Amino acid sequence: MSELLNQRLRHQLAALRDEGLARELPRIGRRDGVRYELDGKWVTGFCSNDYLGFANHPHLRPTAISARDHAPDAAGATASRLVAGDLPAHRAAERALAALVGSDDAVLFPSGFQLNLGVLPALIEPGDAVFSDALNHASLIDGLRLARSRPTILPHRSAPTGDAGPTWWVTESIFSMDGDAADPDLLRQFTARGGMLYLDEAHSLGLFPGGAGFARAHGITPSLLMGGLGKSFGLAGAFAAGSREVCTWIRTRARSFVFSTGNAPMLAEQARLAAELLAGRDGDERRARMWSNARLLAAELERPPPVSPIFPILVGANQLAVAVSRALLDRGWHVQAIRPPTVPAGSARLRVTVTSDHDETQIHGLVADLRQLLRQFDLELRDTAPTSSSR
Repeated sequence: MSELLNQRLRHQLAALRDEGLARELPRIGRRDGVRYELDGKWVTGFCSNDYLGFANHPHLRPTAISARDHAPDAAGATASRLVAGDLPAHRAAERALAALVGSDDAVLFPSGFQLNLGVLPALIEPGDAVFSDALNHASLIDGLRLARSRPTILPHRSAPTGDAGPTWWVTESIFSMDGDAADPDLLRQFTARGGMLYLDEAHSLGLFPGGAGFARAHGITPSLLMGGLGKSFGLAGAFAAGSREVCTWIRTRARSFVFSTGNAPMLAEQARLAAELLAGRDGDERRARMWSNARLLAAELERPPPVSPIFPILVGANQLAVAVSRALLDRGWHVQAIRPPTVPAGSARLRVTVTSDHDETQIHGLVADLRQLLRQFDLELRDTAPTSSSR
């Protein structure tokens, strides 16, 4: 039977290769900020989500934390938080994260995907009306499926209409593949009339003054805020933030929390420290550099002032996106080709991201080579304008 499975998968993998949808892990070696070895060759990366360079922050390295007083003294939590895994590091991190986003409480999760898969089914009830943005992340889509809801799919960046009965609006704040943002006025209007807003801030948390996310920066109070730790925090994991009642219910009923071992204590301590750093002078300086770099890249790409550090370059065909990505890599630039099902069919793209660690020379160099290659492949320097997701 195992050979039958292998034959089936060989056939399916060959079909993916023919469609330009094969996937390979980029083998990263030594790393020095945005410079790193990829398959033995030093390149400059323009595709990570480490927007503020915290992945290499000296104060967040395990060796630095281990040298501090009150450092975590265990490698693992040993069990679910509800059994024997609720440790001081978890509780301290949750207090710091709640303070950062201005909520009453917060709940740590091992990943944002795991959070959305557990929290959405825990909060949404059968009689609730649910609206979901057409370009929402796969984890939100799958979480809504597990909630057994039948969401109304909203045109991208539009809002629910009507206010009869309990109504959820599930959306990202900054959209991970397009780099655009939800309309803050529409979000405020929805919550003002009693709507329940589920806001995924994976790509926006930490980018605004004081380390805040999109919601706090725009005076929006979601019913549930999902904060990612794998982007501006430079770590891994996520947290749900909201009222004490919401967070108590999540700890009680979100299956991906109840039935999972607690986060590693070291990671929880790193999250606490990162929250403090994001809110302080270091975070302010890194944000200023990141936004300066984002404005420079936007100008070089002949685009309006940016709302995020994410710049999609629409290519269209899967194989063509891969070819341009490989040509950039040959010139020393690592920019991944993003293809379905991550983005809608026919909208394969290069997803360029800029961080606080890039310098002007690197930005100018990338754009110069990108322009030349796009001309070579008979492509234009286009932004994306998709209308729906295929995820």
